[in-house]
Amino acid sequence: MNREQLERLGQRVERARLSHGWSKEQAAREARISSITWKRVEDGLGVQDVKRAKVLEVLGLDDRGEPVGGSAQDGGFVTAPGQRMRSGVSDEEVLALIDDVRSRLDAIERRIRGS
Repeated sequence: MNREQLERLGQRVERARLSHGWSKEQAAREARISSITWKRVEDGLGVQDVKRAKVLEVLGLDDRGEPVGGSAQDGGFVTAPGQRMRSGVSDEEVLALIDDVRSRLDAIERRIRGS
């Protein structure tokens, strides 16, 4: 996203937060991110895509800051198929799962090479 897009998104995020009646701190708790990160989003500054997605999700907004439920063809978030993970999964849990999958793939590759 360019600077102008980030600023526009930040304004939409702020309006949506206020419509929920939340302070920045309360909104950050709802999204499970730091209040500093929340402020950066509203200020139109760059943050990790994962953090920005949490802000948008908790407010019910797509990646342009529009309410979810509009057309997905214009670049809005869509729900991925398959089983969803529970909310609140920590980064450490995700990394542990990734490491487990890598270990299993390495074991399979060793068996294939050995045969």
